[in-house]
Amino acid sequence: MSRVLPLALVLAAGFGSAVASAQPSYPSMFTRAVAEDPRVRNALAYLDEKFDDQVAEWIRITGIPAKSTFEQQRAEYVRAELAALGLEVSVDAAGNVTARRPGTGGGPTVVFAAHMDTVHPMDTDLSVTRRDGRLLAPGIFDNSASVANMLQAARALDAAKVETRGDVFFVGTVQEELGLEGMDAWLDDHKGVPDMVVALDGGLGPVNYGALGIYWSRMTFTGEGSHTLTSSGKPHPARAAARCIQDIYTIPLPDPNAPVSAVYNVGMLSGGKVVNAIPQEVTLTVDLRTVDPELLATLDAAIETACAAAAKAEGVEFVREYVQKSEAGGRPEQLADRRAHPLVQTAVDVLRHLGVDLPEGREALPTGSTDSNAAVIRGIPSISVGRAYGGNQHTLSEWADRDSAKIGTKQIVLLVASLAELARGR
Repeated sequence: MSRVLPLALVLAAGFGSAVASAQPSYPSMFTRAVAEDPRVRNALAYLDEKFDDQVAEWIRITGIPAKSTFEQQRAEYVRAELAALGLEVSVDAAGNVTARRPGTGGGPTVVFAAHMDTVHPMDTDLSVTRRDGRLLAPGIFDNSASVANMLQAARALDAAKVETRGDVFFVGTVQEELGLEGMDAWLDDHKGVPDMVVALDGGLGPVNYGALGIYWSRMTFTGEGSHTLTSSGKPHPARAAARCIQDIYTIPLPDPNAPVSAVYNVGMLSGGKVVNAIPQEVTLTVDLRTVDPELLATLDAAIETACAAAAKAEGVEFVREYVQKSEAGGRPEQLADRRAHPLVQTAVDVLRHLGVDLPEGREALPTGSTDSNAAVIRGIPSISVGRAYGGNQHTLSEWADRDSAKIGTKQIVLLVASLAELARGR
C-alpha cells in the first residue's frame, strides 16, 4: 500500500547552513545524521575502495550490445549480479529486471530505475578507449553508466549492512529509448507499490521532477504516381509533403526563453523508387516537445491540420501515425506540489553534499525525459538524477567522465538511506 509522505518535514537542525539556506522553504529527508551514520559511511568507503572494479564492470556492461528490444544479454548480466546479493530478483514479460531489497517495515517504498537499452545497432563497435580521464564508446554514458552505478550501489549497501525501513527496488528497464515502454509496463504491473521513483539517467544536476511531453509522428502521403512526362497536374505526394513541411514551420511557438516553451522538428524524409516518376508514397516524421499538456495538444492538432490541408490541396491521401506518445507532466505552476515534495529537495541536498555545483534557482527543474516521466504522469512523486558527467550521447563519439561516476553512485547510496529511511542500528 502506498503511503503519502508529510509535506511538513523540515531540515534537521544543524544540517548545514549552506544547504539549509539554499532552499529553506522546501522539506528534505537528507540530514547530517544520515550522512554520518556508520553504516552509510562504510557504504561510501566501499565505493571508494572498489571504484576501479566498478569502472571495469562499467566497461564490461558497455561492451554488451543492448539496442532497444534486444536487451536480453545485458538483462541477464544485471539479473545475475543482483541475485548474487541474495535479493529477490525477477524478470517480467517485458524484459525488465526487478530486484527487491526488503525493508524492516514502516517506511516508504522507493524505486531506483536504470534503463538497460541503447540506441546503437547490435553490430556497433563498443570498444572503450580512455583519454584524459574520459571513457569513450557508444552507450558509455547513456545508459551503461547508470546500470553500473546501480549495481555497485546495491553491493555497497549490502557490504555495509545498511538497513532501511522501506523496501527498495532496483529495476533495470527495457525500451526506454522507444518511449519508456519498459517503465510503463513495470508501473502498470506494480500499481500502488512505489511511493517514490528515482530514474538514474542524465548528467549530474540539476534534479528533474517534471515530464517533457514528446510526440513522434509519421505523416504518410500517397497517390497513384505517374511518369515524369505525364506528371503535369497530377496528384503529387512529394508536393504535399513539401507543402506540409513549409506550413508546419509557420505554426507559432512560444519564445524559447519563456517559462514554458515548445519545439518541433521534421527529422526524417523518405519516398519514391525512381528518379523519373511521381512517388506513390512519401513520408516525413515530426518530433514535438513541451511540458505543457494543453500546448502539446494544441500544437499537435495544428501540425496534423497543416498536413491534412496540404494533402487535400495536392489531391492525395494522408495518414498520420504516432510513433511515440509520451504525455507532458505539466507547467511549473501545475507541478508546485511536486517541487514541494521532500523527494526533490532531498536529491538536491545530496548532490550539494557531494560537491556538485547546482546554480541557485535551477537546482531542480520541472521537466525531464527519462523513465521518471512514466511515474510523473501517473501522479507518483518522481525525479531523475544523473549518473556522471558526459556528452555526445546517441553518437559514436559518446563519452563519460570516469571519476564523476563515483559521485553518481554515492548519490544512490545516500538517496536510499534518506528516502527509504534508515532502520535503527542493530
